[in-house]
Amino acid sequence: MNGCQIISYFFTNGLRIFVCLYLIIAVLKGSSDRKRAGILSALAAVLVTGLVTLQVAQIYVTGTEIILIILLVRYLIKTELRMPLFLTFFYEIAVLLWEFMVSAFLGILFQSERFLNKNLPEYMIAVWMVRLLMLGIVFWKIRTERIEGEISSSQETGQGINRIISGIAVAGIFGVVFLSGQDVIAIEDEEMTTWIIFAMLILVAVLFFYLSRQYEMEKKVAQLEKERNDLLLRDYRLLKDTYAANARLFHDFHNHIEALHRYLVKDQTAEAVQYLEGLRTPIEAVTQSVWTGDEAADYLLSSRQALAASREIEIRYHIEYPRHTNIRSVDLVAILGNLLDNAFEAVEGTEGELRFVDLTIRRIHEMLIIKLVNGCKAAPVIAEGEVKTTKQDKKLHGWGLKSIRTAAERYDGTVETEYENNRFCTVVTLSFEPVKTE
Repeated sequence: MNGCQIISYFFTNGLRIFVCLYLIIAVLKGSSDRKRAGILSALAAVLVTGLVTLQVAQIYVTGTEIILIILLVRYLIKTELRMPLFLTFFYEIAVLLWEFMVSAFLGILFQSERFLNKNLPEYMIAVWMVRLLMLGIVFWKIRTERIEGEISSSQETGQGINRIISGIAVAGIFGVVFLSGQDVIAIEDEEMTTWIIFAMLILVAVLFFYLSRQYEMEKKVAQLEKERNDLLLRDYRLLKDTYAANARLFHDFHNHIEALHRYLVKDQTAEAVQYLEGLRTPIEAVTQSVWTGDEAADYLLSSRQALAASREIEIRYHIEYPRHTNIRSVDLVAILGNLLDNAFEAVEGTEGELRFVDLTIRRIHEMLIIKLVNGCKAAPVIAEGEVKTTKQDKKLHGWGLKSIRTAAERYDGTVETEYENNRFCTVVTLSFEPVKTE
């Protein structure tokens, strides 16, 4: 093997590993440094190219590459190994299949079997064509990510990737079927049968992957629904207690009036003032302020205001809410309830000026901006794009941001978080439509 071939193998192996890392991270919706991924891919390519140079059997080269990719994915995004292993294994099979198909089609086009010989330079033409196709997919994904922030949605981007994966799998089936029936170049039946089986495995793997993702999505939706129902039940109980206190207060209202009348008739002004002071706390607790015009949301804000007062947390509302929109009460309550609950949890371990929660709601044209800032004693733990709960019961908590994202996505919305100087900020952006009322 000459120097040009070694250099060619190094770049093709490096591209194959980097594209695999990029696609796995994109599919798993992880975040990672592309520069670091590129450097690690180059180092892994050196080892794989060394094995190729030493004429090690292809199965050992592929096995080594799969192990390296799994280790790099684990290092870059700290995720479970099950799904990356599945994706890497079938990615390697798909790459080998397409290298075989492209080399076979080139052999048919030029009527030469030299393109099927991996030890000849002609075979590298097919390899580079496959790599350019892979790079094209990566560049398309990067471009779509940039547009996504301005126009598109992550759901549309995901559908685009799914269509490409499905198209590659189906094209692989048709390709090997066509090659099995051609007679321009000689391909051994045993080899052809192997590639047909691999093509079928890839198609089944794609189907299994979609079913698995759908199952995981349904599990998350079911968990979010349970979490939302628990929140609604808790808020219902708070409202029930508030109404009960309200009913007791007004039931005894005539007694309070009679007592005040007696004090004033006897010129006992100090006693009357003291009696009124005793009535102020329960009256303030049941007084309903209107912030949004949405009855359920206002009840929620009132209950959280009372809860903040009981925990000695300074809470401030700055709300400008549009009336008569398509934003459902249940979604607004889910967003505000989870934001405030997360904020209260973060404030629990703070002291002094950090015990505050600041909620701002503003409309900008047909966009609703919900911004919540709260104090916290340390930077939150963020893993897989989600803020992790500090509570011991992980099953019942930690779904706050996920529930917020689910509600926001119904309105083509986004959720962004930022931590700086012991202050955690969450911004939810929703697109709404005016609703006509008679």
